[in-house]
Amino acid sequence: MRKFRIAVCDDEQNIIEVIQSVISAAFGKAGVPVEIETYTSVESLSRRIKSRIYDLLFLDICMPKCDGISFGERLRKAGDATDIIFVSNREDKVFEALKIHPFGFVRKNNFLNEITAAVNNYLASVSSRDKISITVQGKGGIVTVKISETVYFEGAGKFQLMHVKGKAETIPVYRAMEKLEEELEPFGFIRVHKGMLVNFRFISRILVGEVELSTGESLPLSRRKATEIKTKYLALLKECGSVML
Repeated sequence: MRKFRIAVCDDEQNIIEVIQSVISAAFGKAGVPVEIETYTSVESLSRRIKSRIYDLLFLDICMPKCDGISFGERLRKAGDATDIIFVSNREDKVFEALKIHPFGFVRKNNFLNEITAAVNNYLASVSSRDKISITVQGKGGIVTVKISETVYFEGAGKFQLMHVKGKAETIPVYRAMEKLEEELEPFGFIRVHKGMLVNFRFISRILVGEVELSTGESLPLSRRKATEIKTKYLALLKECGSVML
């Protein structure tokens, strides 16, 4: 069975020990092996993350020098889409935290009651993401890409270009954009522009005239359909357990 690699970052050592213990118990109860590393500062986690890949980060929001949200922003701008769960009592920061598209938010003062649900939701989401994939029949043969790694499709005349997370080269898809939209909308893809079909999981912000992605890219946004697109995006966020304020 797959072992999940997790990092916990909080500036208080006694809290780290509690979080680590409870997280370990929650994954163990689900029958899932886990490896947890702990950090008392964003700086130490930042150094480690350059050579270590994690499946999930548990971050405190209020920490000295660099807070959890700022660190999350840094990761997203670098193209790092690692799942993040914030652990904090700063409920007033939830809306600000949404811009980096975290997986969830657990309150410290209700941690024991909320963590099990958060872990179960995370495992269900990962299971779903790992199972669903897109198979493309191209000139070079058959290519299969996970939905969770498909960032967006870009119109290119008679075919579309599929952009994949972490890949510089695009994959040509010989299918009309309208047909792709119809087939992929149930899996969280939003048509943000005539020639852009985007996986909502990679959208970090919707601005006037453009959509910012967690990969650091900016794509054009249809002004005529901006309200409809925002409504779809918020609905998808809500389905994934994000708190809407």
